[in-house]
Amino acid sequence: MKGGRKYNMSRWKAQRPVALQGSPGGASEVQTTGPDQRESARRGSAKQTGGVGMLLHHVDDFNLTQQQTEQLAKMQVEFELEKVDLEAALRKAKIRWRALIRDIDAAEQDVLTAIDKVTACEGDLRRMRFNHLKAARGVLNPDQQSDLKVFHLKQSRAKAQGAR
Repeated sequence: MKGGRKYNMSRWKAQRPVALQGSPGGASEVQTTGPDQRESARRGSAKQTGGVGMLLHHVDDFNLTQQQTEQLAKMQVEFELEKVDLEAALRKAKIRWRALIRDIDAAEQDVLTAIDKVTACEGDLRRMRFNHLKAARGVLNPDQQSDLKVFHLKQSRAKAQGAR
């Protein structure tokens, strides 16, 4: 209790706006339903760019062979395990950093070291995503890689049209 009032943080978290929707310079509205992208496992600019899961979802679109499909399925399990480990390391680093930030007596060097650890963990995740994308694309033959480029171009155009 602080000042005679008990703060219920879980209630605050549940009521906070999820995201601000709208276009730059245009009218905006607060999103209060749907997935909270800030806490989602799907972040960053590397989503839906040709990773294992996306390729397996579009087996027919890219004419993947049975061998390619099996190879991608094996890769997916290994990649998911690696991803879980790196995400756990990042969550731990953030917990330690937040604890230091709340500690008024924390040494500045400890806080800076914790910040560096969070940054390193985020970099590890980005490198992992890139390596997984590269490995998944490496399974494709040149024609399939060309189809992937066209597929992404079409998706980008469709997103741009939908945003208007």
